[in-house]
Amino acid sequence: MASRVSTTTKAAERRAERADEGAIDPAFHRAILKIALELKKHDAPGYDVIVERTIRSMKLDPKAFRRYLGENGARNMSLLLATTRALGT
Repeated sequence: MASRVSTTTKAAERRAERADEGAIDPAFHRAILKIALELKKHDAPGYDVIVERTIRSMKLDPKAFRRYLGENGARNMSLLLATTRALGT
């Protein structure tokens, strides 16, 4: 178990370093997809609740992810929602 914690910690540190360097964490793209799919659910809680849960469950850097959402997220999420609607999912 200690190995898993160490691996998770190292992965989080690498993501934080990339965020500091201005690189976009690939996990952000997966998080956008996850948020879009959650928003499509009939009984979905509010946007802010889903974003907070996603940040916690994916262990994202909250500050960097929220900045990414502000800069790119709305556009990306609109495209994802449009695609899922077109596919009838």
